[in-house]
Amino acid sequence: MNTDARELALQYYQAAGRDMGMDLASLGEHPGGVILLSPQLVVLMKPVQSRAPETWPQLEHIAPEADAWYVHLLVGNLAWARQLAASLPSKRWLCFHRGLRSDKPHRIPWLRFCNNNQQH
Repeated sequence: MNTDARELALQYYQAAGRDMGMDLASLGEHPGGVILLSPQLVVLMKPVQSRAPETWPQLEHIAPEADAWYVHLLVGNLAWARQLAASLPSKRWLCFHRGLRSDKPHRIPWLRFCNNNQQH
């Protein structure tokens, strides 16, 4: 099934009762914010301090000593996301929440994400 990642992202935002435009605006103003909107992949992320998970979803928050990338949203081609991640400044960690499934913060090594094209 070739579903447009942008459509899936909008569906997620609707289900979560959130405003994607506001999040895009916040990340667009963030000096380290990453926004990728394509039919194959949508990524919203920013640098964060891995030991301060309460600040991760605050997209306007700037972490002066960021040691991680926080993935706010990733929809689409995961293998391509991993390839693109290698072009970003390396951090020690990749941080995320599992969206509508869980608010529990997760943290994995950045290099594990970048180098692992088999695992989800």
